[in-house]
Amino acid sequence: MRIYNNYILTVAALLLITTIILIATEQNSMDVFYSVYVIEALIVTELYVYFNKKSRRGLNLVGTVLFGGFVVVLCFQVFKAFI
Repeated sequence: MRIYNNYILTVAALLLITTIILIATEQNSMDVFYSVYVIEALIVTELYVYFNKKSRRGLNLVGTVLFGGFVVVLCFQVFKAFI
């Protein structure tokens, strides 16, 4: 159970620090916030590869959904650039 607590605390602390940095740099775009959060969550998840198979399966599903959302945001940005 300890590894799950470390994972959750790591993701929460990283997202909190990122939020403070993005607010301090006066970022107003939710696209930036979402993209940075997703990239960080995926990186931390990959660093915790020693979860058991059941946990990895669940995290892979979450990672897939987050990556899908990231692709949608990226497509909107590309589309907005051409208009």
